[in-house]
Amino acid sequence: MSVMKRIQHVSGWRERKLDELHKIFRKLADKSMETVVLVEGKKDRSALRVLGVRGNIICMKHSGQILFDVLDQVPDREVVLLVDFDDYGTSLAMKITQYLEEKRVKVNSVFWRRLRGLVRRDVKDIEGIPSYLEKLKKPPHR
Repeated sequence: MSVMKRIQHVSGWRERKLDELHKIFRKLADKSMETVVLVEGKKDRSALRVLGVRGNIICMKHSGQILFDVLDQVPDREVVLLVDFDDYGTSLAMKITQYLEEKRVKVNSVFWRRLRGLVRRDVKDIEGIPSYLEKLKKPPHR
């Protein structure tokens, strides 16, 4: 493959990924207006605000409460769960899902799975997504 074709291929890939990520965050912004979004910490919440998510975002850490006390205060019948994409985040997602589903709260992890699939190798946490999007917007080196 020639250098120009490789640059065009990379550029097309970046545009498709960027477009898909923007679609996910538009849908998440809409969804957040009708339900709670659970994130790990304040930096994650700040990152979602930068990405246009304006609804109710609850931080599970840094609130001075034990995780399960925070989860007991979740006001909805459904929550969107967005944890980090590392092994700890995956483990945490399973624990939270089990706990909330026992309380008859539906856990929506669709956004998390889609994001993880798109950024897994490049981003380890929610707070890293805004800078990743900026990096994708830059044209590839020629």
